[in-house]
Amino acid sequence: MADSFQDSRQHLWDELSRVDLLVKAQTARWRTTIAATKPPHLWGMVHVSEAEVEAYLSDQLRPPAAGADSAQYRQAADALAAQIEERRAATSGDVTLRLDRLAGLFSLSELERDILLVALLPEVDGRYHRLFGYLQDDASRSRPSIELVAGIVQEDPSDPGPARAAFHRTAPLLRHHLLTPAVLPARPGEPDTEPLWARPVQIDDRIAAYLLGSDHCDGRLTGIMRLPDAAATIDDLVLDASEADRLRGLADWVMNRIRSECSGTLLFLHGSAGVGRRSAAQAICAACRAAVLFADARACLRAPAGFEFLVDLCFREAALHGSALCWTGCEALLNEEQPPDRWEYLAGEAEAVGVLTFAVSERPWDPVSAPGPGCGFGDGGFQRLDVPMPDYRLRARLWERYLPDPGELANPGLDRASTARNLANAFRLSGGQIIAAVAAAQRAARTREPGNPRITVEDLHTGCRSQTSTRLVSFGRRIEAGTDLEFSDLILPASSHLQLAELRAHIANRSQVLTELGFERRLPLGRGLIAMFTGTSGTGKTMTAELLARDQGVDLFKIDLSAVVSKYVGETEKNLSRIFADAEHANAIIFFDEADALFGKRGEVKDARDRWANIEVNYLLQRVEEYAGVVILASNLQQNIDEAFLRRIQCIVDFPFPDAEARWRIWQGVFPPDLQGPSEDELRELAGQFRLAGGNIRNIVVDAAFRALAAAPDGPLVIRLRDLVASTAREYQKLGKPITRGEFSPRFYSWLEDLQIGGRSAAAGGG
Repeated sequence: MADSFQDSRQHLWDELSRVDLLVKAQTARWRTTIAATKPPHLWGMVHVSEAEVEAYLSDQLRPPAAGADSAQYRQAADALAAQIEERRAATSGDVTLRLDRLAGLFSLSELERDILLVALLPEVDGRYHRLFGYLQDDASRSRPSIELVAGIVQEDPSDPGPARAAFHRTAPLLRHHLLTPAVLPARPGEPDTEPLWARPVQIDDRIAAYLLGSDHCDGRLTGIMRLPDAAATIDDLVLDASEADRLRGLADWVMNRIRSECSGTLLFLHGSAGVGRRSAAQAICAACRAAVLFADARACLRAPAGFEFLVDLCFREAALHGSALCWTGCEALLNEEQPPDRWEYLAGEAEAVGVLTFAVSERPWDPVSAPGPGCGFGDGGFQRLDVPMPDYRLRARLWERYLPDPGELANPGLDRASTARNLANAFRLSGGQIIAAVAAAQRAARTREPGNPRITVEDLHTGCRSQTSTRLVSFGRRIEAGTDLEFSDLILPASSHLQLAELRAHIANRSQVLTELGFERRLPLGRGLIAMFTGTSGTGKTMTAELLARDQGVDLFKIDLSAVVSKYVGETEKNLSRIFADAEHANAIIFFDEADALFGKRGEVKDARDRWANIEVNYLLQRVEEYAGVVILASNLQQNIDEAFLRRIQCIVDFPFPDAEARWRIWQGVFPPDLQGPSEDELRELAGQFRLAGGNIRNIVVDAAFRALAAAPDGPLVIRLRDLVASTAREYQKLGKPITRGEFSPRFYSWLEDLQIGGRSAAAGGG
C-alpha cells in the first residue's frame, strides 16, 4: 500500500517533481531542434545562424520527432503521476492538499493545474529562470512564454488549441487571476501589442504563497479586507425575541444551501450605521460554523488598482480561506453618482462564485425583476434583512451592557438602570454608536484628568452628541444653553410653568410610553413630539428651548428659515426633508422660530404661487407626522398656525407679555450676583414705568453696564438708575418707539435732556 501524504507540502513537491520531468522532456526536445543547429556560444542570443534557417527551410509544418531522452522523461512523469494518485487515495481526509483544493475551488482542469505548476517552478528554484531563458533562446526571458508552457504540458505540441483555451480571458486561470495580468490578451477593441503565444506566464504572488503554505491575506487588499474584531453569536447580540428568531431562521437557510452545495448566496443587510448589520452577519456565520472576512467596498472604489480587479481578489481570498465574505459600505455603490455597473458586477460575482456573501448597506436593494447579467439569483439565493434601529427597550439594555464599570465612574454608586433609561430616552443611538459614545466619554475623562480619569454623566452625554450628525448646520445653527439659569428662574405665570413641566415630562418619558406601554405598535405615524411656544418676542421662548435641550443633554438646532425657503419649485421641500432626516440622525431638538412663515394657514389657490405654497404646507404636515424626534415651534400668534398643525401639537406653552410684577422680577434676575445695581424700589419704579419684554430688559442692563464702566473705568463698577434710564431710551430708539415726557416721566426725561437723548434729537433718530 502506498504511503499517504502527511501534509500539503509533500504532495506539492511530488507534483512539482512530476512537472520538472516534463520540463526535462522539453529540454531534451529542444536539443534536437534549435539547439542542434545553433552554436553553443550563441545560445540565449538574438542572433539567428544560417544553420537554423537551413533547418527551417528543409522541415515541414509538423512537430519534430522526440528524442529518446524526451520520451523517457515523459514516461517517468506518467509513472510519478500514478504514484501521486495512489498516495492521494491513501491520504486521510483531515489532510488538506492545497493544490487539489485550489483546483477544486476554481474548477481547474489537469492541463490548467500543470500550467500553474510550471509557472510556480521559478518561485521555488531560481535555476528555472536561466533554464527558461535557454529554452526560449533569449537569456532576458526568465519567465516561460505561453508557447513554451504549452510545449511542456502538452504531450502533443502540434495541437495548440487546449493551451490557447486555458489562457482565454474567461477561463479559470485568468478569470480568477491565478496568473498575473502579464499574460492577458489585449482588451476588446485594443490592438494586440504582442502575440498571445509569445506572452510570458507568471503565477500570482498570492497563489504561489498559498500553495507554499501561507494563509496571509493578499497584500494588495491592505486597507480593504480585514478579519472580524471578535466572534459574535446570536445569543451574544442584544435583540428582541422576534429578531433573534429571524436570524436563526436565516442561519438555517444558509446551512441548507451550504449542504446542498448551492452557489450564489447573497444576504443583503440593510439599516443605519451601527445597528448591528456586521454583527448579524458574524452571528449567522457562527451558527453555520463558518468564518467571515470583511471587505470595504468604499476602499475598493478609492484604490488605484481598479474596482473589478479588487472585487475579484476579495472573493478569491474568501475562497482560499474557506470563509464567507461580508462587504461593508455598499451604499457607496448604490449611490446615484456611481455607475450602476459597479454594484452589478459585485452582485454578479456574489451570484457566480461559491462564496457565502453578505452586503451591508444603508440604502435598500433587491434584485430587479428584469435583471442584467449576474443579478438575478434565479435559484432563490438572495435574502434581504432589514436591521432596524433599536427601540427604547433595546437601547436601555445596550446602555446597561456597555456603561463603564463602577470603578471608572466619578460616581461609583450611580444607578446604572436609571442612567441607561435616561440615555436611551434622550438619544436614539444604534449599538455601535453607543459603544463609540462610551469610548468618547472615556477619552474626555482622560483629557480632563490623565492621571485619574473618572467618567461623569456629562461625559456620557458629550460622547452621545459626538456620534450625531451636525449637517443641520447648513440650514440652522447649534445653540448651547450659555446660562446657569434653571427652569425655576423663568419668569412665567404659574399656568405656564405647569405647561412647561408637562412638556418636560413628555420629552423625558416619551420613549418609555411609546415602547413599554405599546403605543408604538398602535401609532404608525406621529411618534415624535411637537410643542408650540406662543408669545411675543423677548418673552423667553428661545431660552426655554435651550434649557429643554440642556435638560435632556441633547443639541438644539435653531432653523434658519431664510436658508430653508427657496423661490425655486421643490427646493423648499427638499431642504425640509434634509432637515428632518438629519435631525433624526443628530438626536437634536429642532427649533423653528417665527414658525408662522412655514406652518401658516393654507390659503385659497388663486395662482401657481398659491398652489406651490400650499404644497409646501402639505409636505410639512406629512413630514412632521413621520418625524420621531422633538420639534418646537415658536409663534407670536397661535391663530396664524394651520389647524392641521395644531391637531398634531401635543403641548402648547404660553409666554405672555410680563406684567409689572413679572417685569420687576426680571429686572432683579438679570443682574449678576456680584454686580451692584439700583435698589429694589428703583427697579420696581422702572418695571412700572416701562412696558418691556424680558429680552429688551436684558439688552438694557448690558448696555448700562458699558455706560457705568466708561464713567468709572478705575473705580468699582456700579450701575445707577440714570444708566438704566439712558439705556432704556436707546432701546426705545432701536424699537422705533417715541421718547416722550409722558412715556418716561418728567424726572427721567430731564435726565435724557442732560444727556441730549430725547426731544428733537430723538425725533431725528439721533442723540
